[in-house]
Amino acid sequence: MVGGSIPSRRTMNSKIISMVLAIIIVLASISFFFWIKFDFINHQPRINKDKNENVILSELERLNIQTIGSSKQIQLKLPSMLSDANWEMKKIVCEEGGYDLSFYSNKTLLFTYYPINEVWDNTEPLNVWIVSDNDKVVCVYKAVREDSIVIPGIFSVKENPNINKK
Repeated sequence: MVGGSIPSRRTMNSKIISMVLAIIIVLASISFFFWIKFDFINHQPRINKDKNENVILSELERLNIQTIGSSKQIQLKLPSMLSDANWEMKKIVCEEGGYDLSFYSNKTLLFTYYPINEVWDNTEPLNVWIVSDNDKVVCVYKAVREDSIVIPGIFSVKENPNINKK
């Protein structure tokens, strides 16, 4: 044949395989980027937990709340209406502390809690809960620990005569 040679079948297959692999790698990279930036389950931006730490600690310092032990974190999606007994109470307690939780209904927020050196009624140890949305603190409240029988057991960060340091 004049002007060139016909590529072998093996060379063509190799080129096709290389092209398919390149496309797969590009698509995987794009998918990974969106997976990191977007929570597909809740259709909410993923919360960067590490980014919040300085904001949370600054807010606790501003409120003069001293933590003991390490924090635990969970992401929760607030209901669209903060009207059931649990969320209505948290909304009220947040408002007493100077925060507005209602703006964040139906959003996924980061709830961080620490044990603190305060007790309710000189018997019940407390945790402090910090609710945040990326780099903004949405609410801070105090609550009795999980094994407590105190109901409702949630308190504003405002001064309370029944809450004392250990």
